[in-house]
Amino acid sequence: MDIEYIGENIISGQLGNLLIILSFVCSTLAAFSYFKAINSSPLDGDTWKKMGRTFFLIHVVSIIGIVVVLFYLLFNHHFEYYYVWRHSSSDLAMRYVFSCFWEGQEGSFLLWSLWHAVLGVILMKTAKQWEAGTLAVVSTVQLLLGSMLLGVYVFDVQIGSNPFILLREHPDMIHLPFVQNPDYLSFVEGTGLNPLLQNYWMTIHPPILFLGFALTLIPFAFAFASLVEKKYTEWLKPALPWTFAGIAILGLGVLMGGAWAYEALSFGGFWAWDPVENSSLVPWLILVGAGHLMLINKVKPNSMLSTYLFALFSFLLIMYSSYLTKSGILGETSVHSFADGLPGQLIFILLVLVVAAVSLLVLRYKNLPKQQTEEDLWSREFWMFLGALVLLISSFQITFSTSIPVINAIFGTNMAPPTEANAHYNSWQLPLATLISMFIGIGHYLKYKKTDKKQFLKDTAFSAIISLLIAIVVATQLQFQHYYHGLLMFAATYAVVANADYWLRILKGKIKKSGAAIAHIGFGLLLIGALISAGNKEIISVNNSGIEIKMNENENANKENIMLIKGDTVLMGNHFISYEGREKEGHNIYYKINYYQLDDNGKYDTKFQLRPFVQLNEQMGNVPEPATKHFWNKDIFTHVTYADLDDPALEDPNAFEEPDTNLVRVGDTLFATNSIIVVRGIDKNIDLESNNLQPTDIAVGLNLEAMNVKGQTFEAKPILVIRQNRLFSISSEVENLGLKFNFKNINTETGEFTILKQEKTSNASDFIIMQAIVFPYINILWLGCIIMTIGSIIAVINRIRYPKLKS
Repeated sequence: MDIEYIGENIISGQLGNLLIILSFVCSTLAAFSYFKAINSSPLDGDTWKKMGRTFFLIHVVSIIGIVVVLFYLLFNHHFEYYYVWRHSSSDLAMRYVFSCFWEGQEGSFLLWSLWHAVLGVILMKTAKQWEAGTLAVVSTVQLLLGSMLLGVYVFDVQIGSNPFILLREHPDMIHLPFVQNPDYLSFVEGTGLNPLLQNYWMTIHPPILFLGFALTLIPFAFAFASLVEKKYTEWLKPALPWTFAGIAILGLGVLMGGAWAYEALSFGGFWAWDPVENSSLVPWLILVGAGHLMLINKVKPNSMLSTYLFALFSFLLIMYSSYLTKSGILGETSVHSFADGLPGQLIFILLVLVVAAVSLLVLRYKNLPKQQTEEDLWSREFWMFLGALVLLISSFQITFSTSIPVINAIFGTNMAPPTEANAHYNSWQLPLATLISMFIGIGHYLKYKKTDKKQFLKDTAFSAIISLLIAIVVATQLQFQHYYHGLLMFAATYAVVANADYWLRILKGKIKKSGAAIAHIGFGLLLIGALISAGNKEIISVNNSGIEIKMNENENANKENIMLIKGDTVLMGNHFISYEGREKEGHNIYYKINYYQLDDNGKYDTKFQLRPFVQLNEQMGNVPEPATKHFWNKDIFTHVTYADLDDPALEDPNAFEEPDTNLVRVGDTLFATNSIIVVRGIDKNIDLESNNLQPTDIAVGLNLEAMNVKGQTFEAKPILVIRQNRLFSISSEVENLGLKFNFKNINTETGEFTILKQEKTSNASDFIIMQAIVFPYINILWLGCIIMTIGSIIAVINRIRYPKLKS
């Protein structure tokens, strides 16, 4: 019998499914129409182009409609839909609903497609003679991404995952008992959002990052279209603004990810060479190389093959990164890899695009412009090409190490990913970063084709000397341990000083041509900030409590963590700190850490308070999140590494813990959490009547003296009773200290007494174990990020306004 379910919003799901189908069909028709327009006669080409526009615009409207419907379902907690149930909950703060949208595979692909659609409309209005070729590529990619939302089966093969499938119809749910309950929505609750994503950065970082992903498609589309139309150099000029827009936005998205990691993750830094981080960084590096090679070839088309490779693979590597992050293959090596299924379809899409791009490039290779003359060693194009080559080497090393799980899966090898990721990647990337910094320092002083050597040396000597002096002072003050840190410090400083000198002295501070110089200044500052803050970070949370901290297999746990007992004030680094207590707000337990300084009267004056917290999540596990105090010259980064999450207020104040058994002699000492207990001796003169004992009982008391931290003493006398060959104890309790004692036995041969000590559960000290790290001058890094992004945006704007610019 058909069950009539109560409260389900079926219409919204049906509308969403209709829009998915319409979007997929129209992107397919748009791709077909635009490809037909490329090689048709002018009259037929205009007809096909108009059809392509119509179908693409319907596709765009459909994509927007899908987004609106899914947001509507999320905002209104329609848990009858699996996607809504899987990624949200009714108690989730509304500001995080956006994160719910793109947490899952379907939402992230939908966000990506939405940006492609928006960029496609802009391209339609601006591409002019390149409209047919570029929109054909964009539409093709859209239909491939759209297939990831279909959720249909062809010969038992699943194609796509539909965000509008009902909870009761999902394969994981269809056989569960609740499916038979017509009113299941009255008790169904969403599983909630991944705790790592419940951060304000997660409402702004993914949209920016996916816009960066989408922007890499446009240079790819221009390059692909130029190969199809056999226009091998004409595409460079219209593609350049898009390329540098991608460099700016994708770079910003990657850096936002670093900021999110710094504020929300507890690995202690802004970059951990995590595979998911790497998979976003590598396409950006390749895109940077593509942009600079396009500049070279716009002036003198000598290295078109490399330009095509960089332009095509910047997007193809984005697709590869999607496979890495969404297939689950990095599950054991990445802290934020999301396994959502359909890895086979992702591989198929990637192979289709790679085969199409590479095959077309091979087919057209013989017709590409070839280098006619040797490039002069003192030409700008030579050093820009060399810089692109260094970026390629950097990208290859990162990609190879990140792809070890993929290599093992394909070839059946058993290579181990790097255990010390920082050391592994830095051993390669620091020297390469040094070279890149030197290149961007000298780049603006080199001329295209040929440079006057004497003038070049004259222009760059002052910057080199200043940079060297600064690097020596910084390296000496910060006591760099490795010579290559000093080299990178010099190179990065040189990049900043030389570009600032070029901007202010040669360009006279004008904005028109300053985008590249400003971006290079930002990049240099970013490297300086990263080198100083990460290379010289100091862990100040050293455990001096006398209680050994053991944490998994961390041999340095006592050197990297501090135990804080509520109410105690201890010295940590140059700061006096105390743990004031905890407070619960929603799903978070905040731990209040006060930082003090001594005033002139020797009293502690509160300087500031940090509140690292633990986000409680029964479904996905609790997550500690750091708190950071920002100063102009440093950050103090703290996070809780251990805390008892049980609320002491919920415990029975009169309940006792399990007893501890102790063998003692007269004069021995016992320890409790709030006192020291000394065994004073035996009392054989026990008043039987006052203790409700029988005249024939034999009773012996044990005199105990307990002293608290204030020096106050309290007495206790547990009694051991012998009655007709049976032993029992009369307990003695010290109410002021929450202690109870039982006298259980006497060993007459050794003179030892067996006593049981019990403490009230409320005696247990509220304590936490915390790690604190000082990152010196980390604001230089964030300043560099901002300046680099601003410079890149200026470059894009001026590339559009002044298309004849050579740099």
